Amino acid sequence: MNPKVFTLQEANTLIPNLEQMLDQLLDKKKQMQKMHDQLLVLDLITGGGVQDYQSPDGKEYVEKSAELESLILSFEEDILRINQQGCFLRDLERGVVDFFYVHNRELVYLCWKRGEKKIRYYHDLDDGDRNRKPL
Repeated sequence: MNPKVFTLQEANTLIPNLEQMLDQLLDKKKQMQKMHDQLLVLDLITGGGVQDYQSPDGKEYVEKSAELESLILSFEEDILRINQQGCFLRDLERGVVDFFYVHNRELVYLCWKRGEKKIRYYHDLDDGDRNRKPL
């Protein structure tokens, strides 16, 4: 990842794309949880392990495992894509993304939360988003 010091305008231009990416990540996370639960049920049905991969349960288990693995890789790639833009995904559930920014000659984080139309807050590098201050 290449950290970048953003202008406010540069960071704000990423917001529509970040909104979309976070929506996709949250959808993928739900799908992963559902698939994981389905695999647990199959594991319980087969008595703690699929011995016969040719059986219907065994085939379903292998297929769902491969599908889950593929989804996990895609999820990780999406997070990497966000970070490669130079910003930091801090909290997926709350949709918190930070950007390096110089405010009053000091390096800080611009702090954006999903749903906000533009960035209006920052926080010190050693503070979290709960200590956001207005720009």
